[in-house]
Amino acid sequence: MTQFFEYFQLVNSPQEIKSECNSLTIVNTGTATAIVEGLQIAPNAQYYSPGNENEINMTRYRLSFTGGGTEQVLVIRKIFK
Repeated sequence: MTQFFEYFQLVNSPQEIKSECNSLTIVNTGTATAIVEGLQIAPNAQYYSPGNENEINMTRYRLSFTGGGTEQVLVIRKIFK
């Protein structure tokens, strides 16, 4: 049996997000539009990058925000032990 844990992180400023995990989910929990590598994520929407068995995503995502409102996303990483 393979064990893993999930790492949750709230991000509320433009920055680089390191994935270094098997799967990554970015949920826009704010009211401003989040932009990840040019992809616009509306409030309450999400970006999901699933991983296959024995894969590790090493992408560094650029996060920014546009429009008024609260700038906040929830980043969820699935990391195998």
